[in-house]
Amino acid sequence: MSEINLYQYPISPFSEKVRRVLTYKHLKWNPIDCHYEDKTNLLAVTKGAWTRVPVLEWNGDVVYNSADIIKWLDRKVPAHPVIPDDSRGVIEIIDNWSDNTFFVPILMLTIPPLLEGVGDDHLKANREKLIGMTISQMRAGASTHKQTLVTYLQMIDEQLAGKDFFLGKTFTMADASLYHPFFFLALNAENFAVVNDYRNIVRWYERIRDLA
Repeated sequence: MSEINLYQYPISPFSEKVRRVLTYKHLKWNPIDCHYEDKTNLLAVTKGAWTRVPVLEWNGDVVYNSADIIKWLDRKVPAHPVIPDDSRGVIEIIDNWSDNTFFVPILMLTIPPLLEGVGDDHLKANREKLIGMTISQMRAGASTHKQTLVTYLQMIDEQLAGKDFFLGKTFTMADASLYHPFFFLALNAENFAVVNDYRNIVRWYERIRDLA
């Protein structure tokens, strides 16, 4: 089998979404770390079509966007499917909600301490421009973001009661999609501590984290 190259950032939650699926499917890959500003390798592999991670390259095929990569992988490697036919619609909804709703308060809570810990003014300015808010503005909304996060955690915890995975007994793309915001939140132990109040989430989170 030819090599799989995954263009990524090590702490990118969207890269981690793909990494969880690759792990579940027992596929080995070469991580190719990208620079947040220098897009040379991404422009080269996508022939100028895409500049964000993750990008997957396998045997001449190049796929980008985390959801599209996972769908492509599920067609190419049918073993250990992650998108069952009877759950395609709900998985699309969960993936969209995870990326565009659930991830937002987590992004706002995680970015300020992350950037301040790195101490790189150029990176800080780059991320603030990308997000469209300063660190001060993100911090100003922290109490609202925390309450929003608690509301989402309660919903997810209830769904996970009595289940090994989000949709039942088997890992699906829904688990990878929901896991990636938790992966990012875990970059800051203080913020992640709120998750410890939700036993069903903790049990599920550790199961997805420890996939082998």
